[in-house]
Amino acid sequence: MLCIKCKKEIAEDSTFCNYCGKKQTTTKKPRTHKRAHGTGTIRTDSRNKNNPYCAYGPGTISGSGRIYIGTYKTYAEAQQAVDDFIRNGRPQLYGITVEGIYELWSRVHFEELTEGSVKNYRSSWKHMEPIANMKMSDIRLAHLQDIINDIWETPRAAYALKVLEKAICEYAMKNDLITQNYAIHVTLPKGKAVEKMIFTENDLAVLWNNCGDEKIQTILVMIYMGFRVGEVLDLTVDNIHLDEGYIIGGEKTEAGKDRTVPFPPSIPEIKEYVENWVNNADPNSGKLFPTTYQTFRINNYYEPLMKLGIVDGYIDKERRAVFNTETHITPHSTRHTFATLSVKAGMRPKELQKIIGHK
Repeated sequence: MLCIKCKKEIAEDSTFCNYCGKKQTTTKKPRTHKRAHGTGTIRTDSRNKNNPYCAYGPGTISGSGRIYIGTYKTYAEAQQAVDDFIRNGRPQLYGITVEGIYELWSRVHFEELTEGSVKNYRSSWKHMEPIANMKMSDIRLAHLQDIINDIWETPRAAYALKVLEKAICEYAMKNDLITQNYAIHVTLPKGKAVEKMIFTENDLAVLWNNCGDEKIQTILVMIYMGFRVGEVLDLTVDNIHLDEGYIIGGEKTEAGKDRTVPFPPSIPEIKEYVENWVNNADPNSGKLFPTTYQTFRINNYYEPLMKLGIVDGYIDKERRAVFNTETHITPHSTRHTFATLSVKAGMRPKELQKIIGHK
């Protein structure tokens, strides 16, 4: 072969010319593919051997403002991530922190809650400050368990924190930031069972003294038949069997659905109140209470009980109930009261179990 420089004859496949020293072969770098504007960027990072391909969302025309998406094992995976990023049209969520997700979630969720519930969530959020600035996409079970462990000695606070963690993770999942709700697997301390608030004998006496009020009648029916608020709202005329002496209703669990709940024979007024519901039912849907859960809670439960002094609190300008969350009697207290009264009256456990819909 001839030297590419001095043109003298040299040995075949020589790397260098033994006359002029010229290197005979050149190594050309492979031509890299340049992505079009607005289609994101994929770079390689030799330091990350497991996931060397770094994906970025589209930047400005000048190339600034690219948003980091993540690292991937292959170029194809990185390409898919960029395509998903562009297609989803939610670039503000990529790289968002735990605090950012909390703010987005709470902005909507808090609108449906009472002031007391919002206060409880905000109190739980304070325990999440150690991970507040972490990217939501980096959160795993260990991070969530760690902050639970910090309040291990307070079971009630730990339980409330787990509820918040699950809500935030669920919101993040819906926005494709994490693949599973890690908070579901968080372990909680075993605390002492908290005694549920029930209506006292004095409370019941006050209710019966004011039973001319139809809203009080509703509360009495819930107390003496053990229905949840949601179950009352689902009732239609077809569920009521006045002649046979029972109501068919229920929700939540298999044991609780479509259960037969008899009118208490020793309290005929309860049947009369339900008959009044039937006579005033919505003519189109047949519903006994054609209203929303939140409206029912305020108008038919908290407001009348606050007027009677049974619940210590008030209804604010936004029609939200404000009360002492440690001592107030919740709508679910009607079921606990029903169970307590039934046991005192000598009802057999199996019968009580069927009526309240517990498995």
